This record gives sequence, C-alpha cells and structure tokens, in this order.
Amino acid sequence: MRILNAIAAAVIVASLSATTYLVWVGGVSPPGAFPIPEGPVVIHVKGGLLEVSTIRAPEQFEAVTKEKVLGIPVGKTVTRIRVPAVYRYHVELGTDWQVLLKENTFMVTSPPVTPSLPVAIDTEKLQAEASGTWSLPTGTSRIPALQASITATLTVKAASPSYVQLQREVARQTLKEFVARWLITQEQWTAASNYPIRVFFADEPMPQL
Repeated sequence: MRILNAIAAAVIVASLSATTYLVWVGGVSPPGAFPIPEGPVVIHVKGGLLEVSTIRAPEQFEAVTKEKVLGIPVGKTVTRIRVPAVYRYHVELGTDWQVLLKENTFMVTSPPVTPSLPVAIDTEKLQAEASGTWSLPTGTSRIPALQASITATLTVKAASPSYVQLQREVARQTLKEFVARWLITQEQWTAASNYPIRVFFADEPMPQL
C-alpha cells in the first residue's frame, strides 16, 4: 500500500493537439423547369445536395475510468477533450419537392434537412487533458480512446431534434433564396418573379404545413 500511496502522489495533466482540419462540403445542382399551375404539383429535381445551414459550436467530451490494481480500486482517471465542431446541413435535390401557387404566393414543401456527415472538427484547436490519481500511467492511453469516440457522439448530436430545430429558420431562408434564384427566374416564371415564397419542411408538424 505504501507503493500505491507513493504512486498516487504523482499527478500529471496531459495535453494533446493535432493539426488537421476536416471539412465536408456538399454540392449544388440547378433544378429542372416546371409550369405554373394554380394547384399543387410535384417536381423532381435531379441529383446533388444543397447545403442550407451551418452550426459552429465548442464541444466538450469527458470519460471517467475507475482504475484497479490486482482487483483493488485505487482511484480514477478523468479525461476531457474540448474541440470546435462545425455542423453542416443539407437537403437533397434528387427527391420530390411540392410546390403550390395559391393567391400569388408560392408554397414550397422541401425534403427534411439532413446533417452532412461526418461532422467536421478543427483538431488544430483540440485541447485534451487527463487528471486523477492514476493519470500519470494511464492518461496517455485514455485520451486516444476518448478521441476515437468523438465522431460517433457528434453524429448523434447533429441529428438531435434540438440541433435540427436550431438551424431550421436559417435553412428556411436559404431555401427561399434558392427557389427565387433557380426556379422563379426561369423564362416561364417571369410573370411570377415578385411573388412571395413560403418554405416548409416535410418533417415539420402538420399544423405548420
């Protein structure tokens, strides 16, 4: 036990940094033309993704490991990682969009917004540390294990209702600009170029649709 006490007195804070910047970029493809009927029409837009919003957020990850020696608990190692994350969201252009022209207003129903994966992280600004009685012998191995879990954790967070809702209004504005630029400016839409546009997402609550 004296040996364990001697080792327990040695506490170290470990830091880890990297210099890679991961970026995920979606493509944008122009849609095809369609008529202007007074009623609903379903259009098919071929291929590609339209990036509609970005969320930048500092994220922190933590793991606690209970250490044992010969089956005897001797303390714990706490590892933490802090890193900036960039969440990007898109809608598919290769699926059906519904457009309704009613009372000189375009009502556009877009496919749901989807996170672009993997979530990008700025590892140049990554900060990592290990603390606890046994961080000296164990910290160097615990930090990589925690870092390996970041991608899966951010994937779940990107699709969470809170993050999807957080970006929704920005995405809606992007789609308004997209509709005005790529659909209404075509020759057959000239007469309707000043009509207001309302955008809805297929996964919004029905009362809003």
